[in-house]
Amino acid sequence: MLRFACPFCHFQISVEESDAGGRIVCPACGKTVAIPATRFDNGCIIGDFIIQSRIGAGSAGTVFLAQQISLEREVALKVLSHKNMTEKGVATFLNEARAAAKLSHVNLVQSYAVGEDDGYSYMAMTYIKGESLKSRLKRDKRIPIDEALHIVQQVAEALCYAWNESRLIHRDVKPDNIMITDDGIVKLTDLGLAMNQKDWSEDMDISGSPSYMSPEQFAGEPLDTRSDIYSLGVTLYQMITGSLPFRAVSISTLANQHFNQKPEPPEHFVPGLPSTVSALIKKMMAKKPGKRYADMEELLDAIWRLRQITAPSRSLVPDVHTISIRRLNYEIQTEYVNNKRKQERILKKQRDEQKKPWFTIAMAVLIPLALLAAAGVYFFSDFQRHSYERSMFANVDAFERLATNPDIPVERLNAESANLIKEFTKKDAVRDDRIGRYILSHINYLLSLRTDKEMPADGGVVTTETTAALENQVSLLNDEIANLKTKVVPRLKEEIDAAVKEGEVYHSDLISAQHDLVKSKADYNALSKTREEELAASDEQKLNTMRQRLHQLVITQRFSLARQMLTTELLRSPRLEEWCTEMMRRINFLDRVYAVFSGDDVDLEKITQEEAKAAYIELYGDDGRTVATILCAFETLRGDYDKAAQLRPEDPEIPATANAVAEELVSAARTLHAMGEKKLPAMFAKTMSRLPKTPQTTAAAATINVLFPGFPLKN
Repeated sequence: MLRFACPFCHFQISVEESDAGGRIVCPACGKTVAIPATRFDNGCIIGDFIIQSRIGAGSAGTVFLAQQISLEREVALKVLSHKNMTEKGVATFLNEARAAAKLSHVNLVQSYAVGEDDGYSYMAMTYIKGESLKSRLKRDKRIPIDEALHIVQQVAEALCYAWNESRLIHRDVKPDNIMITDDGIVKLTDLGLAMNQKDWSEDMDISGSPSYMSPEQFAGEPLDTRSDIYSLGVTLYQMITGSLPFRAVSISTLANQHFNQKPEPPEHFVPGLPSTVSALIKKMMAKKPGKRYADMEELLDAIWRLRQITAPSRSLVPDVHTISIRRLNYEIQTEYVNNKRKQERILKKQRDEQKKPWFTIAMAVLIPLALLAAAGVYFFSDFQRHSYERSMFANVDAFERLATNPDIPVERLNAESANLIKEFTKKDAVRDDRIGRYILSHINYLLSLRTDKEMPADGGVVTTETTAALENQVSLLNDEIANLKTKVVPRLKEEIDAAVKEGEVYHSDLISAQHDLVKSKADYNALSKTREEELAASDEQKLNTMRQRLHQLVITQRFSLARQMLTTELLRSPRLEEWCTEMMRRINFLDRVYAVFSGDDVDLEKITQEEAKAAYIELYGDDGRTVATILCAFETLRGDYDKAAQLRPEDPEIPATANAVAEELVSAARTLHAMGEKKLPAMFAKTMSRLPKTPQTTAAAATINVLFPGFPLKN
């Protein structure tokens, strides 16, 4: 369904897309109006926005100047191209919209709305009346020193705000994404690659513009705001010198320069450049993050101080521009006041310390001393008691040796035992009464053994001392039995019961843990399967993109670039190692086949298969390859995948490449249709006629015929 606004009364009219380019009577005002020819002509309605004119187009999509119907304001409406309507493309688009919507700052482009209409994803942003820094550099080549610092200062303000508010890293700071309004206000745009620091992971894609990427961004390492400082330093270098610090044909060479090569000093390009400005750029572009400015606050501080010298007048340096500048300026201007107040607080504290009463000081000293003395007395007393107990046990051991010696008379044993008992019966002799009772019982037991051995054979006479010793022994044993029954046994029973219950709990926990482990394993297997499916889909999309690029490089005979691309992808995506290796082998063979004709001023289109076969065999002889393989490579060089597939029908890579090329043709046709083109270039028909008939190529031809009816396109 095509929606557009009546140019006379602004009534919203809806018609079928098949009526595009015709005329209709407005139901509101009754006037005959022209229906827009395409979906994005002036007057067409997307969501809540009326397209007024086309501003520009990029790799991600097309930007239009539009009027928001509900709020009656001008906006920049960015419409995602069909080529990027993939899962990754839409995710990047939404990431830009959400990041821009969360942040509100004078130096950041604000996102107003995001949505989808008739299969097109769109985002409404602040409309900037001005030009990009890229356009300014293209026109003026260089920018005056203080003006360049002023631009960098405002971009740093935006990055500082994004980092402090959301820990956001832009990852794509470059002149293309820096806009300068007619009022001189700098706006940082395009947050499509912005990421929160906590969202970093080892397997995430390496994204950014290679000429401005930091070394750690190339390496796929964790990033912070210092990576944006590096990219901003490259931008400042370009503004001051009119040239990029590093330039190379391949990405790998460019990355190596960012890692290892020092840029040409900016003062070589600009004679008389202040050394402080050169030092600022060099520190911003330091290879290691630790040698750059610690954060945007420190960078802003350095720029503010530097502009006090570089500005033609200090009045050109804003005292209060944004939150960061206000805070930074306040700290600089009040540094002396803060130091003076700090000194006054220290002096006041010292005076208060001197005014404290002597009693408080004395108590603060005496109380800790008293506590230390009490602790010393306690530990000394306890040490004495331990020493006394050890000496008593030594005496009992000595008495036991005497009692077991038959040469020692009983009278001496009685005297020794009496002395020991007298010592043990002293108050606080031992800490535990049970120990004391055991020792007394043991002494009496030893005496009873000697007494029993020396009694007459007829039983003798039981003395009072013997009876008392036996009674004491029995009493002690009864006490011990009672202690076992009343204290020891119940306590052991409680401990056993508690241990049993604890074991039951452990057993229950173990069973539960086993169930959780089984469930976790099942969940992990499911997640692994889902992840593998997602990776497979992502890999397939990546392979299609690479096939499209390889096709362009092969038919234009740029084999060196093809090898570089495959080498870079091999390092970035180990999962595609087998495919990249096979493609590298094919590229080398295609280069070998092309070498047969590279020395002659001939057109590949005019060479027959017989001539190609003969020329190859004449140059290389019989190298073991079949004629079909040689001719298949020759047709691939000419871009004729239909003949290549007929020569080698068993090769799955040929129809896969053909499908990728067809997909690229559809995307290009959609873009041309959106831009209002009426006819396709002749190469569309030629390329499509050279693709084998597969479901994908047939569907692609049908889609292009719908977009451009009547175009001679067959498959």
